Amino acid sequence: MKKNKHKIRIACGIIFLISQISLAALHLKIDDSSSINFGSIFRSYYINDQRIQWSGVEATFGVEAALTADIQRKIKGGNVGVFSEIFLNQPFDQNILTDERREKYIPNFQVTPCEIAQLFVGITKGSFSAALGKKETNFGKPYSLPLLNSYLAQPFIRTEAILRYETGLFLTYDPGILDLSLAIVNGSEGMDTNSSKAGIIRLGLKGGNWALGVSAKAQDGIGSENQKMYKNHAGLDLMVKAGRFRFSAEVIYDEYGFRKEYKEENIFWKRSLYYRDVFYKYETPVTGIGGYINLQYETRRWSVEVNYGEYYPEEIDSPFHDDPIKRGVVKLRIPFAPGFHLFCMGLFENDRRAEDLFKGASGFAFLLGLQYRID
Repeated sequence: MKKNKHKIRIACGIIFLISQISLAALHLKIDDSSSINFGSIFRSYYINDQRIQWSGVEATFGVEAALTADIQRKIKGGNVGVFSEIFLNQPFDQNILTDERREKYIPNFQVTPCEIAQLFVGITKGSFSAALGKKETNFGKPYSLPLLNSYLAQPFIRTEAILRYETGLFLTYDPGILDLSLAIVNGSEGMDTNSSKAGIIRLGLKGGNWALGVSAKAQDGIGSENQKMYKNHAGLDLMVKAGRFRFSAEVIYDEYGFRKEYKEENIFWKRSLYYRDVFYKYETPVTGIGGYINLQYETRRWSVEVNYGEYYPEEIDSPFHDDPIKRGVVKLRIPFAPGFHLFCMGLFENDRRAEDLFKGASGFAFLLGLQYRID
């Protein structure tokens, strides 16, 4: 017990030191060719997510932070460096509502207090760059405001299908209007639990006010042999900017589900509330098609975003799985001072067939918070 308390004190001390450094020295020059840069975002918020009304944690106040740091060194024709992004998340209390029906969903509400969001070493020379570590996925190009570390206020395909981060080797070549990126990754955000690796490719074109790309991710399954799940996609992304408006869209063909028969009661990790962790047929993925459109308008005084998307899973004679998912998201951000914002979000989903536990829940979530950003 004493050892755990000592470790907690050390961790808190390190976090406090990082936050003080980020406040006091945002840009530190080491020598003529090297520098260290710090950034941070601090958020406090209230969230009410009626989709999980049955959980007992659907309405709560919370706090979080995101701390970034990078070290850059200039070399001939480019630079080398290290980039990091650390999430600080407030966990739920331990006395969470649980019973025989709710117990299987407990992992969904286990929050990691200190999380490595990104950490990679990279080199850039001219139009070529390479990075090794954990970083944002190169599949597609999302433009939606993140708002929370949990990435809750996003289109369905971005929260349920496409991973936000990947861990592996990333290569990019972007001369002129060409934008080509390749990656060999674990296929999951954490370290891998099998020797299989995923390949991701995006081929795009870009200009000052537009971007277009096609992406694909392929792997024979993530997880240990009996638990392997498909997580493959092919997609198209688009962005056009005109004045204060920015329009973007993505669409994907998706493959998911267990490769081999696996019993639901043996799932000990976070579960999909949309029943995507299902078994259909031996070594046969469940397929789906989905996408969204996103419109943003930004001025010096405020920014607003409206997003709407639909996802159509393959019908496999599973009533809770087969219904299409339709999601709309509206976001508003208002600046009060440099770096200081009020933000709010409303999320709306269609009604679908649900198990008895979910009776009384509705497809609505509301978020209201304050954010202070230093960079």
